[in-house]
Amino acid sequence: MSLFTKMTKSRLPKSTREAAGLETNERVIAWAPEQRDPSHFVIATNVGIHVKGSLIPWVSIIRAQWNEPFLELTTQQPGGSSQRLRIPIDDPGNLPAAVRTQVTANVIVSERLLLANGSQCLAAARRQPGDEISWTVVFDDGVDPNDPENRAQADFALAELRSALGI
Repeated sequence: MSLFTKMTKSRLPKSTREAAGLETNERVIAWAPEQRDPSHFVIATNVGIHVKGSLIPWVSIIRAQWNEPFLELTTQQPGGSSQRLRIPIDDPGNLPAAVRTQVTANVIVSERLLLANGSQCLAAARRQPGDEISWTVVFDDGVDPNDPENRAQADFALAELRSALGI
């Protein structure tokens, strides 16, 4: 196989790029076909990851892990809850490593906070596009993010963390 053939096979087909709805400014970093439907692709770009027709921005992904044959993503949801996605992939290539690199690249601080009631949450400062810093708090499973006491305790613990770090 020639070098040209290898390079062509490693590029995302133009029709796949168009079908995924990638913007012209998006640079493809890695991609792999989905296990359940090889005509659909999981595509990592400089903006986020395209999965099942949706774009998940990197700053929304709290955790990314490769547990063969699954790419597991935990995403930040409004209100402090999280959502887990398990995406089966047969031939991941460098997609897991690329995803992990992109997810961790914008994290400034990630800290587990113990709340006064014994619950825990994860607080993270992330660099947004334009160098703005945003903080997120994700409560552990079983902790109600809508409970005003949990929210108040998390806000207090986050304020202490921010003060200690000067961020």
